Amino acid sequence: MTSASCSRSELDTKNCPGPRAAHSCDIIDGRLYLFGGWNGKRALNDLHVLDVASGTWSEAVVDSRLVVHGGHDGNKWVADMHILETSPPAPTAPHEGLVWHKAPTSGTPPSARACHTLTRLAHKLYMFGGYDGAKCFNDMDIIDLETMTWMQPNLSGTLPQARNAHTMTVISTKLYLFGGHSGNKHLTDLHIFDTQKLHWSQPDILGTPPPGLRGHTANLIGHKIFLFGGYDGKGRTNELYILDTAEAKWVRPTWPTESPHTPPGRQRHSASLIGSKRIYIFGGFDGNKWLNDLHVLDVGRLEESALNDVAVHTLIENMGKLLRSGEFSDIIFVVEGKRIYAHKAILIAQCEHFRAMFAGGRFAESREAEIEIPQWSHVAFSAMLEWLYTGHAPRELSAEHLTEVLGLADHYTLDGLKHVCENVLMHSVEIDNVCALLRHSDQYMAQELKRYCLAFILKNFDQVAYTTAFDELSSMPSLLLEVTRAAATKDTVPRNVGCSSGSSPGM
Repeated sequence: MTSASCSRSELDTKNCPGPRAAHSCDIIDGRLYLFGGWNGKRALNDLHVLDVASGTWSEAVVDSRLVVHGGHDGNKWVADMHILETSPPAPTAPHEGLVWHKAPTSGTPPSARACHTLTRLAHKLYMFGGYDGAKCFNDMDIIDLETMTWMQPNLSGTLPQARNAHTMTVISTKLYLFGGHSGNKHLTDLHIFDTQKLHWSQPDILGTPPPGLRGHTANLIGHKIFLFGGYDGKGRTNELYILDTAEAKWVRPTWPTESPHTPPGRQRHSASLIGSKRIYIFGGFDGNKWLNDLHVLDVGRLEESALNDVAVHTLIENMGKLLRSGEFSDIIFVVEGKRIYAHKAILIAQCEHFRAMFAGGRFAESREAEIEIPQWSHVAFSAMLEWLYTGHAPRELSAEHLTEVLGLADHYTLDGLKHVCENVLMHSVEIDNVCALLRHSDQYMAQELKRYCLAFILKNFDQVAYTTAFDELSSMPSLLLEVTRAAATKDTVPRNVGCSSGSSPGM
């Protein structure tokens, strides 16, 4: 599978809008127009404009009406449609030309709903899916922008499953639908709607697709669709996936999720393409709080980076072979009676703990040919060394072994590995293991995992309280006290963002 590296950064902007998710963000004349959303307490109807060149946000004072078709106003599902008219802004009054008006339409309008897509192609808007508090939809409603007439044409092919919080991407005269939530499960299917034939099809795609996601974003650059973020039912991701529509295959790019420059995992954010190279990612919900950070993904150097990726891939492959073969080894670790052959120079270069251990001859280990490792399992210690040699995250391990790797990362102060372990373990949290993971996260000072486990316990307290693992928390009074205090104020714990069965758009 091919890969590509991407440049990414977080932008510091002036007068940034407040935190929110489930907002809209569009490009008009090189400016980002951000409207509405949900901030955990109420539905928003403010409009903010980002001047990309200066990095300055400004708030446009407009009516208190909605800007998009449908949605949820904090109390009810709505089906109205409003249009923001813009004219070229004057330098001294950049928002003087902004005018709202309610769109007069004819025909049969769609029913009230939220978390649908409204996709423009030529002079028509194609509306698909959504959720109205009781059910999801898979109908296609089309409005002709010249006559402002709603239509519900007869469609051919196999209709996609009803869903909400999916993405729809325009390529030529076709719409590419991916993911979303059916009301019962997260979906990972891909469908294509031919707007000329009014026909649905499901293509065969090579490679490994992303997991079932909702609240993710999709941007088209050339013939590639870039998917970012989303929620898979267990955690918010910051993974990047690419669908190469010309090759009909999924591509997993080089994307260091543990890098401090990479946006944290989130859902219901916005991602807008500026020009042909830069994707602006704003806001969303990370599982604990609503965000108002702005990040830029620069994909303009993908082709240039391809050769570098080949070189890096070869280097990583060779490092892995060196670890597994034991060639030129000058140190042996004995773990559970098994020998692991390693190389001091690599360990010193990758880990300050090993540098202190081997360099300078201050510690006895620097003079030993073999070092006994009594506390950890062979599987976990090998996974840690694999990370040091290749950077490969130990994602295929059991939760028990991965928890050990988390402990090793804490012991050897490997912050990147620690962050990866926390992210993977958050996806494995269940009723029966959450208390054990809470204990380990406290023991190994894994604060992200600890916050997630506490929130999970409070959300499912009636079930967790009757598990054997919960009783075992009595051996850790300070931790049990934290759970008790959090339970007393559990109404402050943020709820999930996104539309699904039984939840509001702010949940």
